[in-house]
Amino acid sequence: MNEQERIKYSQMKNLKRKEIDKEFVALRSKYKENDLILDILSQYGCLLNDCSATSKGDDGFVFYKGVDITEAINNSLMDRNTFTSYPFFKEILETYPNILAKKENFSLDLSPSAKYRDYKKIDIVWSKDKTSIDFILYDEYFNQNICSHTASFTRFKQEKDGVKASYGYIQIPYTQDKEVNDFINKSCECIHIGGEEPYDEQRANELREMAQGCDDIPTMRSILQTKYKGDINLLKLLQREAQNYKEVFGE
Repeated sequence: MNEQERIKYSQMKNLKRKEIDKEFVALRSKYKENDLILDILSQYGCLLNDCSATSKGDDGFVFYKGVDITEAINNSLMDRNTFTSYPFFKEILETYPNILAKKENFSLDLSPSAKYRDYKKIDIVWSKDKTSIDFILYDEYFNQNICSHTASFTRFKQEKDGVKASYGYIQIPYTQDKEVNDFINKSCECIHIGGEEPYDEQRANELREMAQGCDDIPTMRSILQTKYKGDINLLKLLQREAQNYKEVFGE
C-alpha cells in the first residue's frame, strides 16, 4: 500500500467510524429512559472523541447542541473518549447525585490508586449563577513548590442553544488575601524568567520588560512579613516564596 492509498484508507476508516458513532449516539438517545440498555451501551463507547458533540473548535472546546448542562455532562461521560474520560468522574457523580441534581459543589481527596492515576484531589465547582461547572483536577505535582499552583480543569457552560465544554489549566489562589496572592504570583513570574536564557535579541527585550519590578521583590516581601506578622499561614507562604526566589536569584 503506497502513501496515497494509506491516506485514502485512513479517510475511509474515519468516515466509517463517524457513521458508527452517529448510530451509537442515536441508540443512546432512543433508549435514554431505559436504564438496562443504557448500562449495556455504557460498556462500549465511541470510536472517535466526543461523539455526542455537534461541533468542535480549534481552540480546545466542543459543543453539545440543544441540551442542558446536566445532559451534556452525562453524554460526555458516556462518550468515554472525551474530556470526562477519567473513570472516577462517573463514579463520583453517581455516588453524589446532588452535584448535578441540586448543583452542589463538591471536593474529594483522592486516595492513591491506579484508578486515579496521578491525581490527588478533585474539586467540582458551580458558578454563582449555576450556568457553568468546573471539574478541577490536582495532580501529584500540585504545590510541590510555591510556583506549581495550577490545576487542570474541564468546564461545561450553559449557553442559549446548548452547552460548551472546554479544558485547560487554572491558577489556584494561594490565599484569599489578594495582596499576598498577587505578590506571590509576581514573584513566581520573576522566578520563571530569572531561569530563562534569551535565545535572541527580541526574547532578551521581552524578558527585560517582564522583569520590571523583580528587584523589588525582597523589599515587598519584607513589608508583607511585617504587615502580616500575626498570621502564621501567610508567613509560611511568604517563607516558601522566599526559598524559591533565593534558589534562582541568591541572597
